[in-house]
Amino acid sequence: MSTTNKMDTSAVFEMFEAISNKLDKKEDKSAEPIEIDLTAINAMTERFEEAILEVRKPAKVKHQHRHTIDINSNWVFLSLVVMGLMILGLSYFISSQRQIIYQFKGNDLKYRYIKMQGQTDEENLYRLEQQFRYNDSIKIVRGQVEKYEELVREQAERLARMKRDNDEAEQLRKEAETVKGK
Repeated sequence: MSTTNKMDTSAVFEMFEAISNKLDKKEDKSAEPIEIDLTAINAMTERFEEAILEVRKPAKVKHQHRHTIDINSNWVFLSLVVMGLMILGLSYFISSQRQIIYQFKGNDLKYRYIKMQGQTDEENLYRLEQQFRYNDSIKIVRGQVEKYEELVREQAERLARMKRDNDEAEQLRKEAETVKGK
């Protein structure tokens, strides 16, 4: 048993020498320069530099405002209800005012038509009221009244022009008499 437990040191020594020889052979080899293509690395470096410059630029911050109405408080809810009721009330008031204005326009046109006629009686007033029930009749009456008023305006202008011409002629006569008298 003792012979088998002993190890053969010469075999171990030979193994160490073989390993040592192999390591020496590797150290003896001279390193040959290897050419490495660095274009990909350079391109990547440029991209990183551009990205760094882009990151360093001041960022534009987009502000978004959001408005909310909090109806949780009684004051806000009551205010909204009151404003809604005011809007409805004012809308009703405006519509009634429009009806009154429309009625006044109709009455004004009726007055101008009666003035155009010169005089009227109960039958003519009734006929006029009947005409104002139809839009086409209102347009016809308005056209007649506007034409009459235009003619009156032209006649007034002619009369004013004639009066002005007569005044000028009278003034010229007086000047002519004063010149003859001298």
